[in-house]
Amino acid sequence: MDIYRIIRLYQHVRSPRLKLLGLLVLHLTRRRYLNLAFDPALGCNLQCRMCYFSDPERRKTLHGTFTEADLQAIARSLFHRVLRLQIGCGAEPTIFRQLPQLIALAKEHGIPHVSLTTNGQLLTADKLQMLADNGLDEVILSTHGLTSAVYEDLMQGARFQRFQKLLADIRHVKDNGHPQLKLRINYTMNADNIDDLQYFQEVFAQTRPDTIQLRPIQNIGNSSYSNFSTEALLTKYDERIKPLVDHCRQQGITCLYPQRENLLAIDTHDQPASHINSIVAMLPYFQLSPFEGWREKIDPYNETFEDYSRRTHRTRYMLRQLFSCRPAANTDDAYREDVTKALNYNVR
Repeated sequence: MDIYRIIRLYQHVRSPRLKLLGLLVLHLTRRRYLNLAFDPALGCNLQCRMCYFSDPERRKTLHGTFTEADLQAIARSLFHRVLRLQIGCGAEPTIFRQLPQLIALAKEHGIPHVSLTTNGQLLTADKLQMLADNGLDEVILSTHGLTSAVYEDLMQGARFQRFQKLLADIRHVKDNGHPQLKLRINYTMNADNIDDLQYFQEVFAQTRPDTIQLRPIQNIGNSSYSNFSTEALLTKYDERIKPLVDHCRQQGITCLYPQRENLLAIDTHDQPASHINSIVAMLPYFQLSPFEGWREKIDPYNETFEDYSRRTHRTRYMLRQLFSCRPAANTDDAYREDVTKALNYNVR
């Protein structure tokens, strides 16, 4: 399943109310529509400067691991409604010893797309081969520099040489039995790494990504990095971002990137508290991590997603939003509502 083709089609629907109606139909007919962002363990092998794992105090609070029994219960409760399982959404999933079994479990329950978001530093060729054998569809590498100096400065504890070796390993696995395995690069842009985008073609000359996401830096909590201004990104938009977007278009690489309006919106404080666009954007997403008390959100040992939906009045909420949200007066107004800190990326 090409998840990015679905995203493109979803973006082509201009009416957020129509999108919400589609989600409601999928929900009522018990079809798959959830994007499950899943951390099997809380922890990380790195202390990336832009991440809250670089904050010693916050790091102390991040602990917890799902057991095998937890995984089985979660699978029974949720997996039948999941369209995409994103393993790794705030922590490093390769520290989880049962990662191959988790991927196999997802495929046993028919999840069409399983992705792994990782810094990749713990992925050996053998581990990668095992994950692909068990059904992994996509490797998403968090990559915050394309030269050794910038990469290792922003990703404290990582080695650029290991990153280069991993790219070769991914190419080998793809060429030897798993051509369907996709590679995505997540690049969080800031003033210190924006110039590294010029080396994209050189770094990925032998292992071409299927998708890249150019994500502007945002403050997600205490971290050792403090420059959250988008001024450098705006100044170098035509010099660094646009040429890479054009290159991706020419090479058939899916590119998720912010428009200028998205970057400008980050530094403002006028984001609406709630509107139909944000509702439509968030409804398919379900996040689950082994924080203390995680079963207070959903108890997979005693309820299914349908039970959870009844308990939280999900259908009623969707219906109320569908019939009560005021649509934008015109297309321009709808567009302006979309241009917020939430960042609705273009997909090319």
